[in-house]
Amino acid sequence: MTTTTACAGRVPTLHIVGDSIPQAYFRAMKLVWESGLAIRTEYDRKDGSGAYIDPPSRDARVLIEVKDPFAQPRFPPISFCEIGTYIAEIMGLKDYRVVPFDKLREAVHGELSAQEWPYTYHQRLFAHPDMDGGTLDQMALAIERVVKTPYSRRAVASTAVPTVDPYLHEDIPCLREVQLRCPEDAEGNLALNMNTMWRSRDLYKAWGDNVVAVTFMQQTVAQRIAAASGRAVRVGSYADYSGAMHIYGQDFGAVGGDALRGLQSFFDTFDEETFIARSLTSEMACDMLVLPQLYNLLTDRQREQWGFPPESIALLESLIRDIESGRCVV
Repeated sequence: MTTTTACAGRVPTLHIVGDSIPQAYFRAMKLVWESGLAIRTEYDRKDGSGAYIDPPSRDARVLIEVKDPFAQPRFPPISFCEIGTYIAEIMGLKDYRVVPFDKLREAVHGELSAQEWPYTYHQRLFAHPDMDGGTLDQMALAIERVVKTPYSRRAVASTAVPTVDPYLHEDIPCLREVQLRCPEDAEGNLALNMNTMWRSRDLYKAWGDNVVAVTFMQQTVAQRIAAASGRAVRVGSYADYSGAMHIYGQDFGAVGGDALRGLQSFFDTFDEETFIARSLTSEMACDMLVLPQLYNLLTDRQREQWGFPPESIALLESLIRDIESGRCVV
């Protein structure tokens, strides 16, 4: 781990390398907590008089590399979502909620309903909206490029829609770009390295879940490259860069501890070795979390609540088959 010396008015730049997702997660938490800049966010809470309730966040520009995103154990011991459901969302489960592009342009000066979403990551990458009302599968083009030229640096997909996003009342995508790099390994096979760029990132409550789900997608992209190229392709390293990686002030009690409220700090509960030891293997997470959550989404109650269209049901059934058969590892 390396860092540069902080000075007034400067956002520090931090670099973390981990052998696994849990190891990288712990190291990032420690480094941002110790070296992050104290800076306000647009989400800090205020009391009735307008005074801040939350302390400023700790924030930095952060590059994190996970050498092997499927090294075991893979699932960190803290999570803030139903990870099986989130994996399904990254794979396109709820793309049907995204409003059409023409309606989205009309909504830039107003609010969307709870049933209307301005984007999902999968939709922006695999069905990016065009001005003419059509869509573009950027990931298909990126896959096509690395199949033709594995060492290409141009296999990128962006989530940004510059004519709409800056004007939205709702949040704009945190994930901004995905890049595929496919060098050969020592055996002459291809290794799919994935780079992602993020404008903003909640380190404590989002990074681990983000990376587990995005690297699941990395695995499926590697399979598509293998099928199209006729070559063996394995999942290589994963790296992400965040322009604003932060720990929110409202989470300082959980991260830094609060003696008055009897809260232990994150670092009183975990050191690196303990954090990794309490993480779940893919097999454990599959049986305890991922498959039960995917099956739950297929219940009548969930289908009625979400109004899943046939393509979403088909996606869930396909994910379950792929995971149960071992074709995909969670």
